[in-house]
Amino acid sequence: MLPLLVLAPGLCAGLCLALRSARATLRFCAAGTVAVCAAAVALALTVLRRGPLCGAGGWFMLDALAAFHLLVLAAVFALSGLYSLGYFRVERERGEFPARLARRFGALWFGGLAAMMLVLVAGNLGLLWVGVEATTLLTAFLICTHRSAGALEAMWKYLVMCSVGVALAFVGLLLMAAATSAAGVDGREALLWIRLCAAAGNLDPGFMKAGFLFLVVGYGTKAGLAPMHNWLPDAHSQAPAPVSAVFSGFLLNAALYGILRCLPLVEAATGNTGWARDVLLLFGLLSILVAAVFIVAQRDVKRVVAAQCDAIQVWRFECPATGDAMTVAALVLFY
Repeated sequence: MLPLLVLAPGLCAGLCLALRSARATLRFCAAGTVAVCAAAVALALTVLRRGPLCGAGGWFMLDALAAFHLLVLAAVFALSGLYSLGYFRVERERGEFPARLARRFGALWFGGLAAMMLVLVAGNLGLLWVGVEATTLLTAFLICTHRSAGALEAMWKYLVMCSVGVALAFVGLLLMAAATSAAGVDGREALLWIRLCAAAGNLDPGFMKAGFLFLVVGYGTKAGLAPMHNWLPDAHSQAPAPVSAVFSGFLLNAALYGILRCLPLVEAATGNTGWARDVLLLFGLLSILVAAVFIVAQRDVKRVVAAQCDAIQVWRFECPATGDAMTVAALVLFY
């Protein structure tokens, strides 16, 4: 079932290319997205009730953390897919959204969904990295669904910054793989999360700390953490509303999920001293402050909402123990 969560939207992406009209393509996007997300919800609820699923020798895995994110992914994509029907209707009726453009949008939409599914069901940190990189390549062209100078600039900024960030995350994975030599982990299993979790207490703390810093900066670029957030306001303001909703609602979460997946490994390797949590706390506070300054000086409503939602989302992921009181304090700071 886990590989099917990736293969199903990939198949839908191919089917979109065979449809002849924009109306049929948009309807298929909405229906196909809802169907895939319904299957994802059913599987996530099964995991939350009965426990984790693991397959292919640990290469695919779905536990409670991934199941929670899968529920968020399903809700965001299903609602955005349904909304896209009405959003593009006026443009379609005016002839500004032809079948060729609709087919490209549908293929990239389902391709992005497949890549985000891969991030969540990957039990190998290297496979998770592949999923994050795939989300960058597939969602970049959704930003410039409507071709304009601003959209093209936002797309290239997103591609360049996030690709550099994901490359830094790859360096972090290599350092984490090097940390397994101290624990006697077989090189073929150096990035399997289950194997790393079992040997976490014996991993080399120096390599783990260095690798985690690279991961936070690399995946943090994709998540919009300050000061690596410069691509984010442009991408949100130029992308169509359904795409912008997916960016805010889950694309950033996918990168944060990569950090959260490695967090317990680093904590165990460093003696549970809270070092990794302090690093995330620092980036979370910095993101809050930068977003607050940005909002004060900004007059574009869509960019304001993007900065506000993303900063609050970062705060809740970075500082889950602080509760709702700190979220309220963040809102007061913004307004």
